Amino acid sequence: MRDLFAKKNVVLMLAILLLTVLVISAANGKYAFPIAKKVLVSVMQPLETAITGISEAVTKAGRLLGSVMSTYEENEDLKKEIASLRKANVEAAEIWAENQRLRALLNFKQSQNRYILLTAKVVGFSPGGFVGNIIIDKGEKDHVARDMSVITADGLVGSVSEVYKSSARVQLILHPKSAVGGMVQRPMSRVAGIVSGNASTPRTPNLINLSRDADVADGDTIITSGFGSMYPKGVVIGTVEKVVNAEGGLLKYAVITPAVDFDRLEEVMVITNVTNFAEPQAEKPVKPQERP
Repeated sequence: MRDLFAKKNVVLMLAILLLTVLVISAANGKYAFPIAKKVLVSVMQPLETAITGISEAVTKAGRLLGSVMSTYEENEDLKKEIASLRKANVEAAEIWAENQRLRALLNFKQSQNRYILLTAKVVGFSPGGFVGNIIIDKGEKDHVARDMSVITADGLVGSVSEVYKSSARVQLILHPKSAVGGMVQRPMSRVAGIVSGNASTPRTPNLINLSRDADVADGDTIITSGFGSMYPKGVVIGTVEKVVNAEGGLLKYAVITPAVDFDRLEEVMVITNVTNFAEPQAEKPVKPQERP
């Protein structure tokens, strides 16, 4: 046992001695012993190769990571640019659509010399729902008053029901409590009735109080009759969709498709000259004075 331990010590000392000789020989820049050179090269070459491989792998990994980070930053910049372009495109489309609507309103406004029209934006719907009321951004400060008629270039919207400082509520012709004097525009008919909202079919008001033999047909255009002092005469209300005979009576009614698309209502016009709806009457001829 002692002999084996002694042999291990001897081998260890020889290895240390050999390594010392190799290091000294390499430090002097000359290999004093050719065999030492061969041994040192044999020992160091695999280590140098491994170190070189590791260094190159680290370098490549660093370059790859840098490339990935650069690509990621470019993608993020592109995403931001695309989002900005989309936003600008949406804004441009919205401006174009608004300009088209306002241009149509302006053209209509200029063609209606008998009305004083105030343009207003629809800013909300009342708790009663869009089929009942809307809120506009004009009120007392803009000289809006109750019962003023509200229209668009397409036709009748309703009338002002409540007025606030900077806004107003408009009751639509679709409201069940709405009552508008209506008339068939067709010259051979001119049948008159009341246009009122229908709670069971909120998007299609009815022309009611028609006798069974009233000359009303599908496709007829219904306009305001001008009866009463609220709505002016001749504003388009809608088109007759169908005529229905009332059960157990002598009357019938006409279902009307409104001329105004209430699903796309964004701007309206308030008629502010509510007292000037009466059509001018022909002057009565003046009797010549009798000679005395």
